Amino acid sequence: MNFSEQEMKKCALLFVHGFTGNIHIFDFLKPYVPSQCPVMNITLRGHGGDALDFSKASMTQWKDQINEAVDQLLERYGRVAIVAHSMGGLFALDNACRGRCEALFLLNPALRIRVTSRLLKKSTKAFLGLTESDVVAAAAKEAYGIAVDLNLFHYYGWPRRVLELFKEIRHVRPLIENINIPSWVFISGKDELIAPSINEFFINKNNFELTFLPASGHFYYTDSERSVIEQKFKDFLRLRGY
Repeated sequence: MNFSEQEMKKCALLFVHGFTGNIHIFDFLKPYVPSQCPVMNITLRGHGGDALDFSKASMTQWKDQINEAVDQLLERYGRVAIVAHSMGGLFALDNACRGRCEALFLLNPALRIRVTSRLLKKSTKAFLGLTESDVVAAAAKEAYGIAVDLNLFHYYGWPRRVLELFKEIRHVRPLIENINIPSWVFISGKDELIAPSINEFFINKNNFELTFLPASGHFYYTDSERSVIEQKFKDFLRLRGY
C-alpha cells in the first residue's frame, strides 16, 4: 500500500481506555486535537457491551488489538504517540519499551491497584444512578464501559480478567526502566483505584514528566487540575508537530 510523503510525516494518536472503561474518558482532551492529526480510538473487546461480553474477552485479545492498531498506524503514518488511561497505560508502556511509539501521555497508569472504601461508595452510587449531586460518582458512571447487567452468571469471567490484569502489571513494571521516549504521566492524589505511590516508578527518570494532581481521582479531575492536564496535552501535541 502506498501513502503520500505528507501522510508519512504525520504523527498519529492512539487513544486507549482502561479496564471496564470507555473512550469518553478522553473527551475533555479531544477538542485540542487538530483536524489534520490522524486519530484512532480503541474500544477494547468486551467493552461497550454487557457483562457477558466482558467475560468472553481476554487480556490477550486486548493486547492483540493494541498491537494491531499500532501496526496499522505505523504502516500508514510512520509515527505513533499513545494517549492512555489506567490499564491502557500498561499497553502503552509495553509498546514504548519495544520502540513502537514516539511519546506517551498517561493518565493514572494501572501499575499498583488498590480498592478503597471511596471506590466502593462511588461505584455503588454510579450503579444505582445516584449521581446527580456527586460529581465523582457521575464521572465514574460516565467512564464505565459495560452495560448494567443483573444476570450474575454473566460475570463468570470477571475474576479471570482481574487476574490477567495483575499479571500484566507484573509484566510491565520492569519495562519502565527501558523506556527512553518523552512521556507525560499524571497521578491523582485521591485515586480510588490506583495507588499514588506509583510515582516511584517514574521519579528521577529524565524522559518522564510527572505531574501530581492532589485533588483529583481516577475518573474525576477538578477544574483547575484538568486545566493543568489540558495545557500539558497542548505541549504534547506541539512537540508532535501540531
